[in-house]
Amino acid sequence: MESAQLFQLAPTRLVLWCLGAFLCGSVPFGLIVVKLLGQGDVRSKGSGNIGATNVSRVAGKGAGIIVLLLDVAKGIVPVILARRAGIEEAFLPWVGFAAVSGHAFSPWLRFKGGKGVATALGIILAVQWRLGALPLAFFVAALWLTRHVSLGSILAALMLPLEVFLLALSGPYGGFRALGEHFPYLLAWTCVAVLVIAKHHENICRLQMGTESKLWGTSPEDKPNA
Repeated sequence: MESAQLFQLAPTRLVLWCLGAFLCGSVPFGLIVVKLLGQGDVRSKGSGNIGATNVSRVAGKGAGIIVLLLDVAKGIVPVILARRAGIEEAFLPWVGFAAVSGHAFSPWLRFKGGKGVATALGIILAVQWRLGALPLAFFVAALWLTRHVSLGSILAALMLPLEVFLLALSGPYGGFRALGEHFPYLLAWTCVAVLVIAKHHENICRLQMGTESKLWGTSPEDKPNA
């Protein structure tokens, strides 16, 4: 096949893979697992989120771990399959972004969904696992110091495009020229980070008011009146 034909087909292939990744990410495992365990609709309990943290509160840590692994897999599977199908490395984060979008705006939940943190972790592991070092460090530090999963997730999301930006500027072939060449790659990771942070808007409000629930220990709302 001629190179011109390949160029014409590439955008179509990428769009189809992104559509497939969106559908993969849209499967609401949190809702399914909790219902299978006879705990009802997870959206009507706790924070109302379908992610692993709320599932743990509603149905126990075991259920939360299962949902966490399934949500991570939603990011890993489409990226790995896309890579094996010949999608270029520079565009794999866009496939991952589609998976996170599917999780956040699931058509099975009237285009509502989770915050996308676990699925974002999955795409990091599938695209380039080393990119997870800095975000993971900030997540663990924030969780240890504040016990707020949401704050750790927000900081981790902020660090992701920053790390890609710094990596593009460093190395023997780095610099602003290299940054321009890596722009689609950087833009995709930035979109992932913005989406994850945007889905935490309610958590951000609660953090500002001091009413955000903690993973362990006493939550502000549980404290007795002075």
